[in-house]
Amino acid sequence: MNTTPATTFDFWTLLFSGFAFIGLFYSSKLLAGSGGDRRTRVLGLYLLLQSITLLEYVFYWTKLIYTAPALCEVSLLFPLTYGPLLLMYLDRSLGNDRPWKDYKYHFVPFAILLCFKIPFYVSASNMKLFHTHDIPFGKYFQYYPWFMLWHLTAYCVALAMHVRTQSGVGSMRSWAKWLIGFFIAYVALSTGYYLLANFQLLTPDADYAISLASCATIFLVAWYGHGFSAIANGTSILDSLVSGSQSSNSVSSNEMIIEQPRQGIQATNEEKYSHSGLPRSLAIKLAEDLEALMQREKLYHQNDLRLEALANKLNTNKNFVSQVINQNFKVNFFEYINLKRIEEAKQLLRSTPKETLNIIEVAYAVGFNNKGTFNSVFKKVTGVTPTEFRSQSKKLLETRNN
Repeated sequence: MNTTPATTFDFWTLLFSGFAFIGLFYSSKLLAGSGGDRRTRVLGLYLLLQSITLLEYVFYWTKLIYTAPALCEVSLLFPLTYGPLLLMYLDRSLGNDRPWKDYKYHFVPFAILLCFKIPFYVSASNMKLFHTHDIPFGKYFQYYPWFMLWHLTAYCVALAMHVRTQSGVGSMRSWAKWLIGFFIAYVALSTGYYLLANFQLLTPDADYAISLASCATIFLVAWYGHGFSAIANGTSILDSLVSGSQSSNSVSSNEMIIEQPRQGIQATNEEKYSHSGLPRSLAIKLAEDLEALMQREKLYHQNDLRLEALANKLNTNKNFVSQVINQNFKVNFFEYINLKRIEEAKQLLRSTPKETLNIIEVAYAVGFNNKGTFNSVFKKVTGVTPTEFRSQSKKLLETRNN
């Protein structure tokens, strides 16, 4: 008859227990909060799985597992979800709004191995504790650590390459690099442990390095959950850790000029973009950058200007630019560009006589490629044709001079 070993805690198990419960607490906040933000919930799930894994390790080290055998190897397959969850989270954070079903194939290895592991999970407690490899298919799991390490390493490479190709605003791209950096550290320490254990340079119970990496991840994400508003508002990661969350409610005078919402349209747009991954304060900053870029480089002069090219100029992605134009200026991309062209056309029509610059030359100068479109858009915006506008402007100037 098997006797239950005595439960023992030491400094390390107490430390890991504390971080595990911190992770469980913050993961519950991320899963339940953020106004239904699915991106944040994915991060909460990632933190939850890391915390459960750390807690299971504590149960093994302290021998508590003998009093709760149902927890045996409950987190064994969790590492196969870490890479896919981070990919989902980072995609959403950097503005790549792909449907969740697009990620289903990333979870196929986890689903397949879970099917093989089910006989173990439904077996009796004494079987789980003392006869792991006697359970059908259990013997094949001796190779699982090497597959897990390959899987984790593949996602390390894929995530690092993926973020390098993505644009971002504020510090979201920097935050992505930090999160991936901690993930890489976790994988590197896991690989080192399994290699040393394989060559019998470490005992199987000496995997404290992996747990320390998990603690670091829990600390990073928990602090992120506390100070996300500062990071999302453009504050650097290090500054946000020192100064904490900063208010995003104050708006500069320039922002007030940009922001002239019509209530009905604003409510619709806020609902449409509630899960876009672009915080409100950054949307306003991006709108300011867009206006400054247009004033400086007059990109609307290009009659073949595309949203992608404009996004590249702003070092962000086209989804964010489209959102900012729609939310802050209440028009779509093409309407925004045409409005810029018409504003300059009005200035040219006021300041130059037709002998110097005729109507078609004005149209070409501001980015239109034919007179018909120019006349149509101009009248739609101003209510008069370009010829009528020039004539009215000339009469008004003569009146003022007299």
